[in-house]
Amino acid sequence: MKMYKELLTLWCSWFLSGLLLVSCTKELNEYYNPKSALDKNIIEVLEADGRFSLFVSMIDKVKLRKTLGNSAIYTCLAPVDEQVQLYLSKLGYNTVDQVPEALLRKYVNYHFINGMYYEYDINKIYNAAASPISKSRAANFTTRTEGNTPGKHIQLFSSSFFNSQLSDYLSLYPSGKGEASFVAEGVVISEPDIDASNGVIHVLGAPLEVTLRADEALAADSETTIFSSWLEKHVQYVLGEKDEFGWVDTTLYKSYSVGRNLADEATVTTLLVPTNEAIRTYFEPYMGAIDNTLDSIPKPVMYSLIRAAIVDNIWYQSDLKRMNPDWRTLAGYTRMTADVPSLISGSVRASNSVIYKVNKLLLSPEMHSVMGGILLKYKKFSQWYWMVSNAGVNEGLYDILYYQHSPKTMLIQSDEVWGIPLAEDLNQTDLELKKQQCKAGIFNIDVRADGGFRRRFYPTGYGYVYYENGRFYDYTGHSVGLSSSVPEWEGANGAIYQIDGFLKPIDKISDTLTVYSVMKKQPDLSLFTTALDRSGIASQLQLTGFFSYTVLAPTNQAITTAGIDVAGMSTDAARTFVQSYVIPNRYVFTDGEFNGQIADKNNAMLQISGAWQTFTVRNGAGKTITPAVANIQGNNGVIHKVNSVF
Repeated sequence: MKMYKELLTLWCSWFLSGLLLVSCTKELNEYYNPKSALDKNIIEVLEADGRFSLFVSMIDKVKLRKTLGNSAIYTCLAPVDEQVQLYLSKLGYNTVDQVPEALLRKYVNYHFINGMYYEYDINKIYNAAASPISKSRAANFTTRTEGNTPGKHIQLFSSSFFNSQLSDYLSLYPSGKGEASFVAEGVVISEPDIDASNGVIHVLGAPLEVTLRADEALAADSETTIFSSWLEKHVQYVLGEKDEFGWVDTTLYKSYSVGRNLADEATVTTLLVPTNEAIRTYFEPYMGAIDNTLDSIPKPVMYSLIRAAIVDNIWYQSDLKRMNPDWRTLAGYTRMTADVPSLISGSVRASNSVIYKVNKLLLSPEMHSVMGGILLKYKKFSQWYWMVSNAGVNEGLYDILYYQHSPKTMLIQSDEVWGIPLAEDLNQTDLELKKQQCKAGIFNIDVRADGGFRRRFYPTGYGYVYYENGRFYDYTGHSVGLSSSVPEWEGANGAIYQIDGFLKPIDKISDTLTVYSVMKKQPDLSLFTTALDRSGIASQLQLTGFFSYTVLAPTNQAITTAGIDVAGMSTDAARTFVQSYVIPNRYVFTDGEFNGQIADKNNAMLQISGAWQTFTVRNGAGKTITPAVANIQGNNGVIHKVNSVF
């Protein structure tokens, strides 16, 4: 009985296996539908067919019959004789024998894709992709590499791609009919899935021309020649790699120094290239600054704008619109300043890139900000150009990725005002001082959003600068004049204005310029500084760097009139007393920019109101003090002398 059950189980297993085999065979026949026997390789199938004699003769001339027939698995995109003849005629040749071997080899290799891909496989790969962006990239395949002739990327579009991303296809190949068919690089496959022993053949319905590399394609397109010329200014040539014996390939290979090598067939890129018209339109207002020729645009400007056009990997229009995951150019998140898909006006076919032409110049973060004015007006402000390029004056002028630049107003000097020595000739000590002088004229505010220049104190990284009646005053009282109220440049985050001299920067780390040290030098504040010494917090007011303070310093007269005995104070009493006049962080109250509540170092709330000589500070007990002398600057804060005590 046991043996009977085992035989029955074995018979059922065979029966089911047979059913599955029949089912699988049916599926294979249904999808693959082989049209020739498996006893012939690709070359033999093409030769036996009779329609591909010119293509086979090309293969024979470059001695690839054995290699393409026996050595590997391929997908062959086979051109019929009429298509090959059209290709030859376009190149100016009448016969295959007239074509240089290197050109033939490139043509033949371009029609062979590494691996075996039936139309069913192309659909399956697309449908199996886990995300929309992965589906877009699933259409990308690689043609055959041979020696120093690199394989090229080629796109195979099947019905699944057309069903989901027809608009993406039409954006690259607008002349395509858009039917749900099997297409190779924009050419319809007229007869797919001819089987061979070492791969599969797809017959082309039209000539498939060898696609140019990105840099070559841009140079050949009449609408992108300016951008192409920019690229060529950033070319470098590198030696090839060492072989297994240590010999270096001395061939000089083209490369680009823009962060993405567009001359490398293996590097896949998406380009958002501004048309010639878009570039001319943008630079038209600035032609006077660049000698009325686009050729004189500084290389750093070209470099930053090139990077604003380059996106890593493949992104079709639907991917750019979806913005998930967030895409960005090499320069940053350009999409934050422009609706890029709406700017696309056409495309350029390239082997290693998806190239879109855009009708507006996409700005890099530098050119989007006040930094752009320094870069473009380099002839008038060449010393500033050198300082931002070499001395770190560009720090903080723009956000390098997200275009969320902090507000800035820049006061800069022309080369005539700069004088001698030139920036590049300064020794390290003098260069650091000049850097600070430059930054003393960079306000952390956009005056355009503030109603223009007006009487007030403007914050910089090196103290406050006071403005009144066309002149700027630094902390020492030294002043320079505003040359014109019309900006030299306007960026997204501010504007640049010209001045006739340099402001003096406050030394941010000197212990002789702290609020404590400054008060110690004021004879009428001697009682208050004595209280500070007794309180134990004087050392805090000596700290520089991260810490800053606002001190409402009562004069000797105010303390004496109030009958306060500073000499008899205990340490705790002195601390409580002085901390009621010390406010963490630096505040200028005299121009009325701050009104509201703020805490002193005792954590008691003070109410600030008014401006200039009439501003008042009221404590929680309702007592009010007013300034006697306001806005005495230290490198770690500001001092307001007050004429009464709380």
